[in-house]
Amino acid sequence: MTTTVTDSDITHTGDYDGASKKEKEESINIELASLSSDSLARAATTSDDEFIDGPAYGWVVVSTCFVYQMVSMGLCNSFGVFQNYYLTETFKDKATVFQITWIGTLAITLLDALGPFTGAICDYFGHRTTTLIGASVMTLSLVLAAFSTQVWQLYLTQGLLYGAGTSMTYFASMTLPSQWFTKNRGLVTGIAISGGGIGGLWISPVVSKLLNIKGFRFTMLVIAATHLVLLIPAGLLYRGRRETGREKAQRIKRFGCCEGEYVEAESKWGFMDFSILKDLRFCLLVVSCAFVISGYFSPFFFITSYAIQHGVNQSTAALMIGLMNGSAAIGRIAMGFILDRIGPINALCISTSAATLTLFFLWMFANTSTTMIIFSIAYGFCGGAHVSSAISASSAIAGGLDRLGSVTGIMYAVMTIGSTVGSPVSGAILDTVGHHTDYTGVIVWSGSVMLIASLVQFWMRFVTSRDLFAKF
Repeated sequence: MTTTVTDSDITHTGDYDGASKKEKEESINIELASLSSDSLARAATTSDDEFIDGPAYGWVVVSTCFVYQMVSMGLCNSFGVFQNYYLTETFKDKATVFQITWIGTLAITLLDALGPFTGAICDYFGHRTTTLIGASVMTLSLVLAAFSTQVWQLYLTQGLLYGAGTSMTYFASMTLPSQWFTKNRGLVTGIAISGGGIGGLWISPVVSKLLNIKGFRFTMLVIAATHLVLLIPAGLLYRGRRETGREKAQRIKRFGCCEGEYVEAESKWGFMDFSILKDLRFCLLVVSCAFVISGYFSPFFFITSYAIQHGVNQSTAALMIGLMNGSAAIGRIAMGFILDRIGPINALCISTSAATLTLFFLWMFANTSTTMIIFSIAYGFCGGAHVSSAISASSAIAGGLDRLGSVTGIMYAVMTIGSTVGSPVSGAILDTVGHHTDYTGVIVWSGSVMLIASLVQFWMRFVTSRDLFAKF
């Protein structure tokens, strides 16, 4: 949908009554920015003068988004510590690797699968409401998990329920910084989502220590309390800089449309917009991300048990996940800075290819603690860089902020296929082909699906432009 609005059209809607002249001008420019064309080519030609870059409060928003990513995704990325504890303590000789892996997989799967819905909730009801509900759901899930005694109970609590809550907070914290910054959106988005890596850096060793000293129930209750104490205050600081879908509907109902503003009749999809699927580039993007996610989490889930299998002590093995998460945080920030200069699609191709190479040429030959540490840092950096690039690529293809939450949610929903089959397949390979000790099959599986993703991404780059040196 393309809309044309003039400054005078906006100022007399009545939406900015009582505001100062400066505030009116800022609101007008923000609205103009949101009404840019949906096409990547048109978005690329939009003058920077039409945008107002973020004020100081934008950094408060980025910081609170960082906190949400740190707590929620940091815990998801630390599941390898829980998995090792379940296999060696809680459910020793009672459950297979395949069965235990499904706990963490269900959380990631539901996070992705609910993407179109939770992303649309952000766009329509606002980021603050969405995150506060999500934080409450995550806290409840951890309390219930603390009293779980069966694997299937953890499927429901630490798996499905936690994944549902995380989905609400993840897409809100990932997309909100873009409303406050225009010149360095890749960088600030990278800073916000780097929280997941920083969280994993300290959550992994802390959880490992708590599990060994205090046991499972005490550990889960402490984590639940941490969610409540950190996330609720952070969520209250969330502030959108743009009109939500609900506010827009109320404005139009009360004052009518601006002159020249075109409002499309409500589609059969309701408030969720799937028109982006008509763009071949976006379809290739989501297919490639589905392949990436099939292999992406295997190192996070299995590096701890892999290290112990190769003679590394348990505390050092847990540190591997921490290093992987920490370097992922650095990779997200670094690639956010780089993609602002070379383009998100170029950055995506580079980061995915680099992550694939680390699997085949580092993990395959990592037999000592030193080489495992090198692999953990290298893979975390490249994998984290992919996350920043994928989000920015979807935003660039969508060409605007109005539907960023919905578009990103659609991308992650398709990724559900990969997140559902990826780690369980790795677990099944380890149980059968690897006989619980040989991880070669796991490495080959992870590397192969990411290699396919790289090829699809280069195809997307070719569809976008045949000029190898163009910024896209």
